[in-house]
Amino acid sequence: MDDIIGKIKEAAKEIEPELIRIRRKLHQYPELGMKVEKTHEIIYNELKNIPNLELVENAAGGAGIIGVMRGSSEKGRTVLLRADIDALPIEEKSDVEYASKNPGCMHACGHDGHATWLIGAAMILSKIRKEWSGCVKFVFQPGEEVGQGADLLVYEDKVLENPKVDMAFAAHGWPSIESGEIGIARRYAFGCVGGFQIQINGRGGHASWPEKVIDPITVANEIYQHIPSILTKKISGVESKVLSVTYMQAGDSKIRNIIPESCIFGGTMRTSKREVMEQMAEELEKEVKSVCQVYGASYDANIQIHGDGVENDGVLVEEVKKISSEIIGKKKAFIIEENNLGGENFVEFSSRVPSVYFFVGIKPQGQLDAPGLHSPDFAFDDSVLADTSAVFSALAYYGCKGEMRGQEKKWKR
Repeated sequence: MDDIIGKIKEAAKEIEPELIRIRRKLHQYPELGMKVEKTHEIIYNELKNIPNLELVENAAGGAGIIGVMRGSSEKGRTVLLRADIDALPIEEKSDVEYASKNPGCMHACGHDGHATWLIGAAMILSKIRKEWSGCVKFVFQPGEEVGQGADLLVYEDKVLENPKVDMAFAAHGWPSIESGEIGIARRYAFGCVGGFQIQINGRGGHASWPEKVIDPITVANEIYQHIPSILTKKISGVESKVLSVTYMQAGDSKIRNIIPESCIFGGTMRTSKREVMEQMAEELEKEVKSVCQVYGASYDANIQIHGDGVENDGVLVEEVKKISSEIIGKKKAFIIEENNLGGENFVEFSSRVPSVYFFVGIKPQGQLDAPGLHSPDFAFDDSVLADTSAVFSALAYYGCKGEMRGQEKKWKR
């Protein structure tokens, strides 16, 4: 590593108070899905003051922003840095002075921090612009929590083209990792996500004569009991996978002597690979069908698969670890061998160009535990903003310089 790391770290330290101010301002105005007008306004007003940054204001259907910065020469490569910017329908419990001003809405997943460290990266790269060549695209994406935004950026805004993106990076604040550390998934940073809803149709009747009905609750419960065998007996044990029933609804709690006509249950499926998800979906419906046949019931099944897993590029993973270590310390960046099965539509980028999605620790040092993502008690540690901005800046610098190259032949275009 050359002395550019020192310049990046120095620039990051200088802007740290600004980054804290920006993050806390964004935190006060959380917005949902694709309707993030105030969030858009705050981010845009910060970006427009950064020299040499060209802005596309109405990206992703109008709510997103793309910033394009070119180095001292256009001979280098193109790196995309992405942040999600939407919030969650959660009532914040915090009493901090910058708590949410929007009732029932909160940045409970840290996207305010994600947007801020990307703004910080743009500030740093602008300050050292004479040191690098190529192009950096800063992408602020709405709608991640509802599975939207990324597809519009790729298909309508053509964000991966003109100039063609060579690699992409994103990160998430992670409350199970201590602040000051960065974890990088060896392979799957996020999984393939699916969902299902099954309606069992029986024959209702008086609860005193169960022999005259086809009880849909009994059928649904039988299927529920068999679900673990789908994972253990039907799918390879080496695959990461989860199939969870999260709700079951039937009957009327006010009427206790009637067996209902139908029972609805559903939930989520998670795994690393789409082909495993497809096998899980197939085996689930087989199980539903066979149990219904035994009891004489019928069913309606709605099983959906939402994209692929976010797979990190194996070569770039090591580069991200090495570069991050130069910013935060050699023992502070580490590889996570286990696959994470959460969902993220960064897959729209990672399935097309070599990419790495990494996890930034936000659990305050010395604290045994921290509220998890999507919790009303969730808290973002502002102490990580400057260093993470520096990490993104360094990744962009070395990516544009051509010192990092992913396994391009393995990726879809």
